[in-house]
Amino acid sequence: MSEELMEMLAESLNANEFVKYNHIVMDDIELTGATAHIDIVPETLNVLGIAHGGAHFTLADTCAGYTARADGRQYVTQQSNYYFLKGAKSGRITAKGKVVKRTRKFCIIDVEVTDDNGELVSKGTFDYYCVADHQ
Repeated sequence: MSEELMEMLAESLNANEFVKYNHIVMDDIELTGATAHIDIVPETLNVLGIAHGGAHFTLADTCAGYTARADGRQYVTQQSNYYFLKGAKSGRITAKGKVVKRTRKFCIIDVEVTDDNGELVSKGTFDYYCVADHQ
């Protein structure tokens, strides 16, 4: 099913300039979760030489957003709660989203972001509101 969902959302991914600008790659999308990553590059780093918190958050929000959209509807982020736990200086950070609850009008998703060693570097919960029943 994930290949079908990736194909369904391919147009959205290809048209999403924000995702491309931020070097986000969607690896897998399923109805119950998704995986995405960013390879850390110089423009991802903050002044301290670690991946900027905005890069973590943007990766997690994008992963969660496409998880929500896996049901064929359109969503917007309504709210989030995010924790930065550890810096990442190089390599790749990977987000894994998991649906906590999906209803007719909202979707709540937990996301964990890990580094190359599999260590948790940030995590959050994202609440999405459904704005359209069809893409």
